[in-house]
Amino acid sequence: MRHSYIILVLIFIVPGVIQAQGRKTIKNKKIGSQTVYEYFIEEGMKDPVVEKIEKYDSDGNLIEQKEFSKEGDIKKWKIYSYDSNGNNTEEITMDMRGKVEERIVYIYKDDLIVEKKYYDHKDRLVKRKEYKYTYRED
Repeated sequence: MRHSYIILVLIFIVPGVIQAQGRKTIKNKKIGSQTVYEYFIEEGMKDPVVEKIEKYDSDGNLIEQKEFSKEGDIKKWKIYSYDSNGNNTEEITMDMRGKVEERIVYIYKDDLIVEKKYYDHKDRLVKRKEYKYTYRED
């Protein structure tokens, strides 16, 4: 039972920790995007290289994330959507040309994720996960 509680906590806490700044700070400071520059000093590169660009909505939710290689190519590109409660409802992974590789749809009931659906690049359902919860009797 305790194990289920830990997993539930991780589902809701870990996505918020991944961002460098908290949603509340991003919202309060009205940050629209963040660019991270990387300096390869040991390799003799004097100019910075863009490592990552993150874009946020007015609620501080991460809505787009692009990670780049040293050469400037897109390594990872994701787009996120949220519902009015701030729950992540969709995650789209794009290739470097901007074509959809995968789409994940999150379904919630009472602010708890109950289902996750995975779609391929042709928008065909390829996998599905279902989440069940056990409640403590305190």
